[in-house]
Amino acid sequence: MSVAGNVIERSVPGWGRRPVEQAASAMDDAVVGRTSPGDRVPACCGMTAGRAFYSIEEQFGRPAVLILTGAEALPGLSAAIGGIARCLDAFAVRGADVLLMVDDNPAWLWPDDPLPIRTIDCGDFLRRCGVDARQSALLVLDRNVRIAMRSDVHADAVTACLDCLDALPREEPRDAPLPAPVIVLPNLLPRPFCQDLIDLFESSVTIDGTVSRIDADGTARNVVDHAKKRRRDMRIAPEDDLHRTLEHLLLSRCAPEIAKAFQVNVTHIDRILVSRYDDSGGWFRRHRDNTADNVAFREFAISVNLNTEGYEGGHLLFPEYNDHRYSPPTGGGLIFSAGILHEAAPVTAGLRYVLLTFFHSDAAEARRLAGDAGTL
Repeated sequence: MSVAGNVIERSVPGWGRRPVEQAASAMDDAVVGRTSPGDRVPACCGMTAGRAFYSIEEQFGRPAVLILTGAEALPGLSAAIGGIARCLDAFAVRGADVLLMVDDNPAWLWPDDPLPIRTIDCGDFLRRCGVDARQSALLVLDRNVRIAMRSDVHADAVTACLDCLDALPREEPRDAPLPAPVIVLPNLLPRPFCQDLIDLFESSVTIDGTVSRIDADGTARNVVDHAKKRRRDMRIAPEDDLHRTLEHLLLSRCAPEIAKAFQVNVTHIDRILVSRYDDSGGWFRRHRDNTADNVAFREFAISVNLNTEGYEGGHLLFPEYNDHRYSPPTGGGLIFSAGILHEAAPVTAGLRYVLLTFFHSDAAEARRLAGDAGTL
């Protein structure tokens, strides 16, 4: 995967390699395989106890609790499964389905003792979730089939599942005559890792955030303009392990969402910044992210909040569409086209920390390379 830099990043001294290995290691520990919080579960097809076809596609649009268990582990889970079964009404009130996902349908193993929870013989789905025949796990999925919680199957699992479901972002149904074309993705980064990034920012070299401008001679340059933007930036160098970790994580979690919503296959990331907006004047006035020649290859932007509870103000606005204020939860990201007019409203109290980058496709990468070579 290629990483593009812009003019200021190539020219500022002191932005070399940093001691980020500890933070990268913490991220690797927090993200295990494809079945950690923030990931979408693997594709799954199977058969119900009544021998009807089942696909995980049924879960899109509804949260779910999945009990994953190998056939050898199932007998030891009777108490925990019974506890969950007695609370099915509480899950139903929250609009959540409860499914028992096994590698051999117990309705066929024990036809005279049916289980009280809808059971799916799901083939190798367990293996792809990291669960073998002797193991079990509990997953809570949001309505986009992304994992919000993973835990062991235990007697107190009901409380943890209900708390997780209650914490999922939601809003009451309403008419939306002027929606902005944006994607909000919670749980992109674990909370402890968000704090690691904040700590790294505070111990690193930072510079004033710049904006792209076109000189009178037509040259694109990055300049400091506090009337337009007041922000401190820390670049994560492309050669750092942390950059590679974030590049893989963000592309693997965000590219499928962009392809689904916008029919664009993004495969590349631009520079990655950790930034701070201060209450003494942290803002970024209305702008688009791809209007200057040196950034025209950018197709989608993402802003990941690192400490949503730690400040006031600082919302993202999309004034071409409405006056709604967007502020994803800590670890959550907002994805939007780089060509949409947007604004980071002033921070009125506290310090707002964000992780910022851009995505683009192979075709856009070819345009970027051609521009760098002067062949456009």
